[in-house]
Formats: sequence, C-alpha cells, structure tokens
Amino acid sequence: MHSKDRRGIAGGQSGQAAVETAIVVPMMVFMVLGIIQLGMVHNARLMTEYGAYRAVRAGIVNHGDCTLMEKAALSALLPTLPPLPGKDGRVDTLDAARKVHTNFVQRLFAANRLLPFYLEAGLPLFRVDVLNPSRGELSQLFTTYGVQGREIDYDDVRDDRVIEANLLSIRLTYFYELRIPFANMQLHAFYLGREYLDQLKGMQFELQRVGGRNAIQYLQERALSKQGDFPKIVALARGTGRDRHYVMPLVATWTMRMQSNLFNNDQHGPGRCAVGG
Repeated sequence: MHSKDRRGIAGGQSGQAAVETAIVVPMMVFMVLGIIQLGMVHNARLMTEYGAYRAVRAGIVNHGDCTLMEKAALSALLPTLPPLPGKDGRVDTLDAARKVHTNFVQRLFAANRLLPFYLEAGLPLFRVDVLNPSRGELSQLFTTYGVQGREIDYDDVRDDRVIEANLLSIRLTYFYELRIPFANMQLHAFYLGREYLDQLKGMQFELQRVGGRNAIQYLQERALSKQGDFPKIVALARGTGRDRHYVMPLVATWTMRMQSNLFNNDQHGPGRCAVGG
C-alpha cells in the first residue's frame, strides 16, 4: 500500500474518531452531571426526613413551640445548604455547625417569623406545617379544655378529641435549590411535568415542541395555572443570570405523641404553624 493511501486511511480514521468524540463526550458530561445532581437530591431528601423528625421531636417536648420546631428542622438541613455570602459554610464539627446555624437563624428569623429566602418570589427556604392538631381544633380545645385557655394537658384522656390533638403531626417542605448546571434545569422540568409527561413521549424531552413552545416552556406554563407554590417556583426558574434558581420541593411528614402540654402561644405556639380550619 502506498504511503499516500495510508495517510488517507489514517486521516479518515482520525476524522471519524473526532466525530464520535464530539457525540459521546457531551453525553458523558451530561450523564455525570445528572448523577451528581441526583445524588445531592437524594442526600437532601434524607436530610428532609431527618429534619421532620427533629422538628416534631422538638415540638413534643417544648409545648408545640413552632419557632423551636423550625430551628430544629434548620439544624438538620445545614449540610445541604450553600454558605451565606461572606460566611463559612463548613458544618463538619459541632462548633462550625453551631456558627452556621446561628448565621442562618439571624438571616431567616425576625420577630419570630420565617422570612422568605428567595425574596423576589416570596418563597421560604423551608416551611414547617402542623397538620395535627388543625388550627380550628386548637381554638376549640383551648376554649373547652384549656387551663384558663392557655394549655392542654398532654395526658388528658377525658375526650377522644383531646387524645387525638395530642398526637403532633408535622410536614416539612424544603425548597431545595438544584445547583449542578444543565442537570438542574432538566430535573426541575421533570418535577414540573410529572403530571403531564404522558403528553411528551417519543423524542428527546428538551427538543419536543408543544403548541409552538419547547417542552420546558410548556411545563412551566402548565405549572403557573396550578395553585400553591408552583407559580413561585416557576418565577424563580424564569429569572435571568444569577437570579435564576431551579428549586424542587422535598416533603416529609412525621408524627409523635406529645410529651408536654400544648401551649396557646400565638407567637410561638402550634397555632402559628397549624393548617386547616
């Protein structure tokens, strides 16, 4: 074989390798980014479960104090949080974790209220909701059974309603920010579209068009029509540059029997976090 022919074959093989590399490398990069982001989400999910446990545990031994439950939940979420601007975010020692917790408490709490973390969307970093007892049940129970309307004995067995009310059930919603480039956008879109994915079959997800829009735009618009936190989550994702945040709510619930009396404290008590009529 002539040297000229060999050079031609070698050049063809080199070109083929370049094309294959151009196709495979981006896919590998996206796959690695997705694996990293999924691992971080799984870790945050476990910490949310632990945060719900910490919150309800703080509530049952501290008279259903809502502020203490929020601070207990925050302590569990610390390993998943980014550092505050100009602050150290390390939580690998007890002293470091205490400092980070103090910084976040100063940032998030004022006048015993949890301040919005993403101010432009009005979305909190996390939310603690008391599912049981409900706000309406508490009002009736404090009026009927409360000692001077201020507290309910946790071991009171005179009425089934009191027994049921002393079962504290909380829901922790952690609005976790996805931080890995590209993977954050994809996972965020899948979260928004989990009820509509049957309409987006076949082709590669992000390249599909629905009604002249790409799939992500379509899912965001569908989410805007829903109630609750969806419009706020979409508003964060539609920002520009550094103002764009992809947030995925992680939810956990936990229930424990009260081990201290429920206090009727409007500023700190369970009524502030309670939901329902």
